[in-house]
Amino acid sequence: MSPKKEEALKLAKILSVDILEEKKSLHDILLACKTICKYLGIVEKNEWIDLELNGYLAKYKTREQLYHNLPPYRKTPWIFYDLYGNKISLPADIVELFGESSIYQSIQEIETSNSITIHSPFIDKFNEFIAKHGIDYASKNAKIHEARIQNDEIRKILDGVKNRIHELLDNLILILESE
Repeated sequence: MSPKKEEALKLAKILSVDILEEKKSLHDILLACKTICKYLGIVEKNEWIDLELNGYLAKYKTREQLYHNLPPYRKTPWIFYDLYGNKISLPADIVELFGESSIYQSIQEIETSNSITIHSPFIDKFNEFIAKHGIDYASKNAKIHEARIQNDEIRKILDGVKNRIHELLDNLILILESE
């Protein structure tokens, strides 16, 4: 086994323990995973690492692009609020159309926040759609000011990233140990 592969195996084993014991942030673990991928020449096959580190808006610019390219663990329901912080209830068909959020922030932003609040441009487009189609809630002159992601949903995102890292590390360890 080459020295780079030996170093990659050693680092992968350390990270496996670190992630289980939650010794390091997911951001730091992802940086180390990127290093392992560089050692092994497989960075291109693991583009998701850069997307998690830099946020998905670095590559996908529209809501549709985001939604179709995000991993399932980054799709979570939005809860909508008006300018005064009042929760806005929307009809089921509207929630189905717009209710799945695209959590595009970097993993570091997600890890360090207690809540995620979404403002424009996505909220502006949502308000335009509702106004254009004359949805009942729009007749109340209420506009969506922001959408929030609840703490338990943030936890699901973090767990999803953690699971994906586990899969990567487990696969790399198995492959490297069999060489």
